[in-house]
Amino acid sequence: MKKLILLIIPLLFLTGCIRIPRIGNSNVVVTSYGAYQIENLVKREDHSTSSKVFYVLKKDKYASRPDNISVEMGTNYYSKNDYMTFVRAIQNQLYQQVGKNAKIYGSALSTKSGDVIYKFIITKDNDSTVATQYYVVGDYKYVLVYETNFSGNKDIDDAAYTIAYTFEWKN
Repeated sequence: MKKLILLIIPLLFLTGCIRIPRIGNSNVVVTSYGAYQIENLVKREDHSTSSKVFYVLKKDKYASRPDNISVEMGTNYYSKNDYMTFVRAIQNQLYQQVGKNAKIYGSALSTKSGDVIYKFIITKDNDSTVATQYYVVGDYKYVLVYETNFSGNKDIDDAAYTIAYTFEWKN
C-alpha cells in the first residue's frame, strides 16, 4: 500500500505541471472541408453564403464598407504535389484580372500543420486598397482566404494570416 501511494503522489504532481493549450470553441470555425481559427472577427451574415463566409473585425460589424476577409474552398486540376503548376495558373489569372496598373507580390508559407500556402499581395496605382490572397494547397482543391484592406489596419492583416496559418484539412 505504501508503494502505491509513493507512486501516485509524484504522478499527481507531474500531472499538475503539464500545460495543455486549449483553443476556445468560439475561436475555431469548423467547415465541411476543414477548420481554422479566427481572432477578433465576427461573421458578416448579410454577405456570407453557404460556400463563402465573410468576416469583419468586431469593431466594424455594422460598418458599410469594412475591411473584410472571405474564406471559401475551391477545386482545381492539380495534385498536392503539383503545386508549382497551380501557383503559375493563379499568377496568370491574377495578371489578367488586375491589369497593367497593379503590382502583385508573391511568397510561399506553410500552415501550422505543414501544408503549402501561397500568398499574393495586390496593390493598384492610385488606390490605397490592398488585397491579399492566401491559397492553402490541397489535393485537387484549395482554400482561399481573401482579405480586402481599405483602411491599412494591421489587425485585419493579422486575422487573415491567422486563418490561413491555422487551417487544417478535414480528413
